[in-house]
Amino acid sequence: MNTVIRGANVSDAWKQAIKHLVQNGKDDYNLIVEIENPTLDDKTIRNQFNEVLFSMKDQTIETVANTIFPFGMNDKSKDRFDFYQRFQRVYPTLRRVPENSKGTYFGRLVEWNYGKGETFNQVEHTILKLARENHNGRGIRVMYEMSIYDPDLDKNNQMGFPCMSFISVKIRDGFIDLTAIYRNQYFVQKAYGNYLGLGRLLEFIAYESGYKMGKLTCIATHAALGTIKPRDNYKKMLEICSNQEQVELDFDV
Repeated sequence: MNTVIRGANVSDAWKQAIKHLVQNGKDDYNLIVEIENPTLDDKTIRNQFNEVLFSMKDQTIETVANTIFPFGMNDKSKDRFDFYQRFQRVYPTLRRVPENSKGTYFGRLVEWNYGKGETFNQVEHTILKLARENHNGRGIRVMYEMSIYDPDLDKNNQMGFPCMSFISVKIRDGFIDLTAIYRNQYFVQKAYGNYLGLGRLLEFIAYESGYKMGKLTCIATHAALGTIKPRDNYKKMLEICSNQEQVELDFDV
């Protein structure tokens, strides 16, 4: 049976998902998380959990989010075309980082086929299709898809990038919703940042195509709590997710 978690914002959804995984043996299959407002989060919770991530030498929430949508770069760009060009200029440098040897999520979205010939900007193509539909009003709601998984590059992958496989955008009554499919998602190290980055990507696509921003849905075909040590960090995470309530749970994670 699938589990569906509905959250009002990123922090709410993430806290519910963490508590579910802790109570479910630390992993689950087909965990569906739906977020009503995926660009809104509780900054206090974000800052508190960033302290935990920093103490474990893991990436911050913002760093994870920026792999999906480089928020600061977009904020400094005069328009979306300037944004694409800025990213394209730095992408070769990003690719030289060993963990980015197969690309980044945003790189695969705007520079698909990088290094193999002419690249293709899936985000821009999706925006143009959505804007055309918004203008023509033909009622076509379901043709807006973007791939992350590349059979040529990823067919022999066992672990690691990319954990997200596919993005689907749908039109709903003047809104656009975004659904992301993960083959595996770590909820301690990645999920909060994943949600924030995907929410910002959704907001960008909605604004540029003339729609209102709708809901974000993430489907983790395998959801894993992830690693969090030592015991004090685990206790602090539980306090963050439980509004400082005392929780008696197994600390062996």
